[in-house]
Amino acid sequence: MKRSFSLAIASAFYIGFIPGAPGTYASIATALAFLGINYFTHWLWIPPVIHLSAVCLLSLIGVLVSAEVSRSTGIEDPSFVVIDEVAGQLLTFLFLPISFFTLIFGLVAFRAFDIWKPFPIRKLESLGQGVGVMADDLLAGVYANLSLHILNYLLSLL
Repeated sequence: MKRSFSLAIASAFYIGFIPGAPGTYASIATALAFLGINYFTHWLWIPPVIHLSAVCLLSLIGVLVSAEVSRSTGIEDPSFVVIDEVAGQLLTFLFLPISFFTLIFGLVAFRAFDIWKPFPIRKLESLGQGVGVMADDLLAGVYANLSLHILNYLLSLL
């Protein structure tokens, strides 16, 4: 039971098993869920600390379940483990105003950094257990977030 629960969480409720580009599918699903939550709670101010706390909690859970799935499958970073993309994509939107532009650019920027893996993202993959699985995507989320902040600032100057 524990293994199947870990697998469900690590694969973002089996999104990771969709053939093709599971990381991209998980990122799209995360962006859409984030948009939906923001749409239905637009009248309710949710402090950024709640968003940050959710990312931290998801990251901790991600380390645990991805380590469990890695141990049970014998694969260091299985392609169907996409909880790291979910956490990284959520981190991309932290402290930013939510708009269609932010969601699209954030999605594209996160996936670009996650695939390209500029320094030191690739080095983080070598960290042991589930930490390496999660850390590289979290840093890709930080890079995408900083890119969005810079872009928003530059656009505000126009």
